[in-house]
Amino acid sequence: MRSRVRRVGVAFGLAALLTVGGLSGVPGATAQQPAPDVVSLVRVDTPTTADVNRLVATGADVSEHRQPGSIEVFAHGADDLRRLREAGFTYQVVIPDLVAHTQRVLAEDEARARTMAPSPLPSGRNTYRTYADYGTELAGLVAERPDLVRPITLPHKSLLGKTVSGVEIAHDVAASDGRPVFLLVGTHHAREWPTAEVTMEFAIDLVRNEGVDPRITGLLRQARIIVVPVINVDGYDISRSYIHEYKRKNCRVRDGAGATPAQCADPDNAQVGVDLNRNYGVNWGGVGASTNPNSQTYRGAAPFSEPEVRNVVELVSSRQVTSLQSVHNYGSLVLRPPQQSTTPPTVDEPVYAAIGEALGKATGYRSIPSYQLYDTSGSTSEWAYFTTGAFSFEFELGGNNFHIPYQQGVIDQYLGIGSAENADGGVREALLVQYEVAANREHHAVLTGTAPKGARLTVEKSFTQYTAPVLRPDGTTGPRLPFPNVLTSSMTASGAFTWDVNPSLRPDRTGHLIAESWTLRCARPNGKVLQEVRVMVARGERATVDLSECHRKWRRR
Repeated sequence: MRSRVRRVGVAFGLAALLTVGGLSGVPGATAQQPAPDVVSLVRVDTPTTADVNRLVATGADVSEHRQPGSIEVFAHGADDLRRLREAGFTYQVVIPDLVAHTQRVLAEDEARARTMAPSPLPSGRNTYRTYADYGTELAGLVAERPDLVRPITLPHKSLLGKTVSGVEIAHDVAASDGRPVFLLVGTHHAREWPTAEVTMEFAIDLVRNEGVDPRITGLLRQARIIVVPVINVDGYDISRSYIHEYKRKNCRVRDGAGATPAQCADPDNAQVGVDLNRNYGVNWGGVGASTNPNSQTYRGAAPFSEPEVRNVVELVSSRQVTSLQSVHNYGSLVLRPPQQSTTPPTVDEPVYAAIGEALGKATGYRSIPSYQLYDTSGSTSEWAYFTTGAFSFEFELGGNNFHIPYQQGVIDQYLGIGSAENADGGVREALLVQYEVAANREHHAVLTGTAPKGARLTVEKSFTQYTAPVLRPDGTTGPRLPFPNVLTSSMTASGAFTWDVNPSLRPDRTGHLIAESWTLRCARPNGKVLQEVRVMVARGERATVDLSECHRKWRRR
């Protein structure tokens, strides 16, 4: 049935109507206008990319679901709709009341699950997990295979005092060796429940198929993987508990101050918080993020101001993460840097694009540089790539809303079946491909040499980066802000060693490489440094390090 939808512009009131089964293809939408205080999904007319970027600049809650001529926006009440009209945008209402719609959809999910056989997912699940479920299942994997899985606790608790947890999975997982790391994280944005689901399913998949699937078994031998299903633990818990179901940001109520559960749950604070995927330092303060704490893209008071972001930064900075995946939804996209149209293509663009195409083939998603969706700043993948050189991506899972039936939102996307059109193996296959990228020495660098058995080897690199010229609330631009970086990781030598590391030459946002070196130190277990060597190594290269001085001093015990 075709929808009869009235365009809404500056001269019109709240009169966009949607008939059942209408324009969005979402069943159950009703022919009613949004109530003044509900969250609604609207489709905003944006004929050009410039229109999309102008829409983002208003601070609207813009989704990643962009179609030719339009993009979907979440309107948090009548004021958001008024601001759209005042900015000159026309729109159509797709779902007038998202909370009511989602609760109905998920209630149907729960009812079906009670009579269904286990799903084909590794866990067999048919319904979305709660916050507590993740803690239970992560601990269960550690208990099931302590030889293969160890718990990871990120260093900073959330604003509400929650621990952020994950798991590290690899053969001989407790060994202090030089294998590369694939980092997989979900739920930077609280309402993106399917992102946590697919990351958790992949962890279960790896554990259950070790020793069964030769591909998985080989990957776990070659490289480590760290999985953190929920980065934004406070926001996710608030969203999943239906307190503020469409909450995107964290629980920062006031810059520089902590928060209480009551403050975060307060309806008056539903719109405040920091967008964690606008808080990373590289390009922080640029276009595509807001200076307004009530905006859904608020960047925070300073780069890395949020504990959840510092958790990811410290995790990456203390390991050789050679590839990173931060899963988001929805939009059916594989995104890579750069994230602003004014930034040149990355120095690795041919290889980066080829990897993105492989990920897109598996998922059925379109692979593009992020700026082709719209301009953003301060994101995870851009920070990780321009800081470490790791090939970093952001998936936008398929679907037509954040909270759709579990079959379409999780099962189909993970396995590449059903509604996941054009997929060839789904997100599961794409994550295996990216795990292979992390393990592939053509995509990072290698240090080799011999060191005394039991010596502690450390590589370190210190440098300064800068934010974007910082946009001020009045629209003027201030200077770029410097911020320091220290990348350091360690391993224990057993004689001859092979160490997978990121290239010392660092990609810059100008499209060039910055010539930098790793400093490699050879030390006794008590920390006394016996030798220090500087080594420059590019992507795909292997460098042999001479540690003869360390050997001589080691023998003088």
